[in-house]
Amino acid sequence: MAAKSDNFGKVAAKPGEEEVDAVNKILETKLNQLSSISSSSNSFIFRAPRELRQVNARVFEPQIISIGPYHHNKDHLKAMEIHEVRYLRSFLKRTAKPLKTYVAASISMENRVRNCYAETVNMSPREFVLVMVLDGLFVVELIHKFVTASLGVENDDIFKQNLNLTILAQDLLLLENQLPFFVLNKFLLLTNMSEPRNFVFQASDFFSKLVPSLNLRIRYPLVIDDIKHLIGLIHDNGLLSTEGTKYRKPRLDAGEWNFIRSATELLERGIKFKKGKGNSLFDIKFKHGVMHIPTLIVDHDIDRILRNLIAYEQLNQGSSVVMDHARLMDCLINYADDVALLSDCGIIDNWLGSHEEVANMFNKINDYVYLSTANFYYSNLFVDVNEHCNRRLNLWKVQLRKKYFHTPWDWVLMSIVAAIILLLLSLGQTIFSVLSYFKSGN
Repeated sequence: MAAKSDNFGKVAAKPGEEEVDAVNKILETKLNQLSSISSSSNSFIFRAPRELRQVNARVFEPQIISIGPYHHNKDHLKAMEIHEVRYLRSFLKRTAKPLKTYVAASISMENRVRNCYAETVNMSPREFVLVMVLDGLFVVELIHKFVTASLGVENDDIFKQNLNLTILAQDLLLLENQLPFFVLNKFLLLTNMSEPRNFVFQASDFFSKLVPSLNLRIRYPLVIDDIKHLIGLIHDNGLLSTEGTKYRKPRLDAGEWNFIRSATELLERGIKFKKGKGNSLFDIKFKHGVMHIPTLIVDHDIDRILRNLIAYEQLNQGSSVVMDHARLMDCLINYADDVALLSDCGIIDNWLGSHEEVANMFNKINDYVYLSTANFYYSNLFVDVNEHCNRRLNLWKVQLRKKYFHTPWDWVLMSIVAAIILLLLSLGQTIFSVLSYFKSGN
């Protein structure tokens, strides 16, 4: 049998056994390593995607405290370690349970907790359990102190500085700064003092007061076992709380609807804006030519909060209402004039002061965010708005404004005055003619 040749007529060399063995060994090593790597189907605590980090890595980095393994032992976060130990002492004193109870529980959960992280955790079992105990009990005690205003809070270094407390709350909502909720749940059950359900409502109160821009409302009924972590609690049970945020089936297929114009352009086409009255930030309605949009507080931290919630939606199957809302706001806001208009209507509560800064934030917030046009939450609203804009009467009004209101204001005013004078002259001539007629008749 002739040796097989390639397209150039050369005889293909038979691979050597040593080369086959070498490649085979490498692949087998990789296969064996899979057992020590978290299964993607079981993990739910992720790193932010590389593309989103390239846009703004700072928003995914904790500023004060590390929770979980991803940011553990970073230099700028080490100052909080002494506070975690103090909170551990406070927790043990309050619950009157030995520390060994929580250590033993953490050791029993270690492998399960490791598998919750999408990236391999390079920590020894002892170090990992230390992180679970210190971080988990700190979160429980912090929220308890905040909600109950327990004795000694006035002397607590964290509570003395409201700025630090606010930043702490934001750190606890970062995508990469999470512990599985079942760890907190286990610690709460061991105390025999607090039901996990009560803790959920305490956490909601904690975040609603310290992160007011989210306008949190806990959704009923609440299934504790479905809660993954604190950012999942807030996103899945705190933001999606009204009828307005339930998925609406689009009337048109993906690609058959278009994005809407900016706020100032929509105003030119006869669309008005009013402050929405819904309980949910995302319950936006369009009725009778009016867009009703709930107030969004735009402060120095809203970009950080929204980007982490958007990253959470990008990595988890389920609602994409936060990134769809960000896309809607990006459509409405192109320039500072759009921000000024929405601020005047009470839709944007601008704590930054600069309209230009708000516009820049929304213009960049969707960079490398991949939109699902098939499930876009506001597709029906966009269809209704565009249909309104394309009505013949509204298009005629736009053309009229462009024709006359791009001239200097003095010429516009002169035209108006001239029109009034001509109207008065015509009216006077008519009256004179009528009087002359009756006079000649007599």
